[in-house]
Amino acid sequence: MEPNEKKAVPPYVAYKTLINFLDRFKQGLPGEVDRGLMGSMSGAAQSQVITALRYLGMISEHGTPTPLMRAYVTGQETERSEAIQKMLTASYPFIFNSGFDFTTATASQLREAFETGTGASGETVARCIAFLKDAALDAGIEVSRFITQKKPRTVGSKRKSAAVRKDESRGTVRAKEEHHQSVVSKHPSIAAQESLLLWELFQRLPKPGTMWPLEERKRWLETLGNVLQLEYREGQGV
Repeated sequence: MEPNEKKAVPPYVAYKTLINFLDRFKQGLPGEVDRGLMGSMSGAAQSQVITALRYLGMISEHGTPTPLMRAYVTGQETERSEAIQKMLTASYPFIFNSGFDFTTATASQLREAFETGTGASGETVARCIAFLKDAALDAGIEVSRFITQKKPRTVGSKRKSAAVRKDESRGTVRAKEEHHQSVVSKHPSIAAQESLLLWELFQRLPKPGTMWPLEERKRWLETLGNVLQLEYREGQGV
């Protein structure tokens, strides 16, 4: 790599999202993979899927499916695992071809490897790691237990009963609903205010005129798309 060459960012889309997309082509591959094949998937998710396919060597820079993509979508379970192993080994040389021990590494060591060997930073690193972990497990690659294990509870913390947690959850929801109604009652009513999900989402918007990182904007818009799918039915307008 040249000194000033920008390092690529590994896939950080949800692994399941990518696999669900690939499963659409079991009966045949298109001549080119583009956004038109992604249906109602949000714009951010579409970009992440295409970027992931390119990084993994499953499509060319122009979107043409490669033999590796064909081997995966047309293969049986064993052949698919082999295809995933092949693409991970080739696409993550800083993990699989550098002396890094993926079978014993800690979460901190893996994060450091991503921060050093890729262009990922901040919250994106955790999402990149989640993708690699899920893909490796799906391919039958041994993953360190220090990476897959869940974080332990804080020492000395008291366990709450299911009933207590349920009551607290109900109280939180009730408080949000009451606050929502009090705000709505003070302003001219619009139909969309009846949605608590939409109201809470717009509450998270930063103050106009302040800094709002592009990556956070994309995540907010992706969430908005998901909420709209929940709150509105598709169909012809009146």
